[in-house]
Amino acid sequence: MTRRRRLLVLMLASAGLTSMALPAQLGAVDPPAQLEIEAEPREEGAWMLRATLTRAGAVQSQASVGFFQQVEFFGDRWVPLGTAVTDAAGVASRLYSPTSNGDQLLVARFQADDGVVESERVGITVSGAVPFHPPEEPILPIVRAWAFPVGFVILVLVWLALAGILLRAVIGIARTQPVETRQPDRQSPPSME
Repeated sequence: MTRRRRLLVLMLASAGLTSMALPAQLGAVDPPAQLEIEAEPREEGAWMLRATLTRAGAVQSQASVGFFQQVEFFGDRWVPLGTAVTDAAGVASRLYSPTSNGDQLLVARFQADDGVVESERVGITVSGAVPFHPPEEPILPIVRAWAFPVGFVILVLVWLALAGILLRAVIGIARTQPVETRQPDRQSPPSME
């Protein structure tokens, strides 16, 4: 290391900027992070997704890893399944409960300082998926069957009540006789004759 570089390192260290400037100044580059994903089937159609994050052979802990599923909805898209934080072994785990059967493609992603690190894609075949919507309660079909007729009857009764109020007002106005305004008889003033 030349005297000039040592001086630069000492200046940056005193300013607390060594972690940002040293690799660029000294020509050292961090090796890229690597992410590996695996999927293990569990009971009731669920899958345990695990992603292992390493950099230069060393595990990376306390890093947020996102899990994504490829879907075809107006074209191919990656839908987020959720995130998990890596533990001391560099493993991020997330339980995934698919909502549809068939072949699915999954991937894990990590946002590194130098860009997004993506794992190899892993394919799974899902059978016995848990449906997205809960089963209907027995009371719901009854409520749905009677909701429209009951609502219609209430609407008709409200309109009939309003029509009755309007009719009473019109009849009341028609029955009322106009009040004649009488002017007092003007008597001529007594003559003074």
